[in-house]
Amino acid sequence: MAKAQLKLLLFLIVLGITLGCMAAAFYIYDKILSPDRRVQEEIAGIKKGDMPRMDPGAKRFDAAIDLIKEGRIEEGRDGLFKLINQFPDSPTCVEAKRIVGEINMDQLFAAESKAGKKDYIVQPGDSLALIAGKQGTTIDLLIRLNGLMSTMLQPGDHLTILPLDFSLRVSARSKTVSLWRKAGEKEYFFKEYQALDVRLPPSVRAPTDMEIKGKSAVIDGKVILSTDPLYAEADKWLPGSRGSVILRTPPSSKPAAAPAPEASPKAGQPAAAIPGLDEAPTTGVFLAREDLEEMFALVRNGSKLYFVTR
Repeated sequence: MAKAQLKLLLFLIVLGITLGCMAAAFYIYDKILSPDRRVQEEIAGIKKGDMPRMDPGAKRFDAAIDLIKEGRIEEGRDGLFKLINQFPDSPTCVEAKRIVGEINMDQLFAAESKAGKKDYIVQPGDSLALIAGKQGTTIDLLIRLNGLMSTMLQPGDHLTILPLDFSLRVSARSKTVSLWRKAGEKEYFFKEYQALDVRLPPSVRAPTDMEIKGKSAVIDGKVILSTDPLYAEADKWLPGSRGSVILRTPPSSKPAAAPAPEASPKAGQPAAAIPGLDEAPTTGVFLAREDLEEMFALVRNGSKLYFVTR
């Protein structure tokens, strides 16, 4: 009888220990191992792209847009500037750059905006080309700022002058051309354009730089001026200083013609063909007509042209 009771007691002890071990194992699995496993699975899912990545620039973008909607344009633009500089890989940067560019252009050409502008009184012997050269601006910008319908000037006329210090940065990787403006010793992003195509010659490898040398607006093989009614339809070119890269409009059926220096364009002047620049060029930075026309107003002979890796 005593032996039977002892065996039963041992059995109960062993059963209790077994159940206790099972309970402890379940507790460890439920409270420690299982949550850790779920975390690891979530991390793996994020790495595989199964879950959306957090965009650190999204909130900044939304906050800046709210400021713009409230009429606080300068604050909103500054917010977008910071977003572009701090989170360049944010998906919102494309739209941020577009909005910043539109605001900058609107303010640049707004009649009520006086930032950087000055009044100039036309002197005897002055011409648009001469004034543009002396004042560090362009003929196109003088025409746009002053609403000129003719290149004829009279002594005593008042012109609004805006000295320019813009540069261009071309990225073959993203097929973009960005306009940067210098303020003091620093440059800041001004506007970005999406190129139709970027095909650099083998001799040009980023990073490198050159200068804009000359401008051409050509139609039917002849140079035309900014005041010509057909100016918007003309083929336009901005050659680089090395002659190997040209920012240009898409090739048309019209004959190719040589760039004419901005300082001395003559309406109707025949333009000689450039060797290697035919109706279907194999290299160049191709831009929409309205985009290149805008650049014509803001970049001048000697403006820097950079080719970047990003």
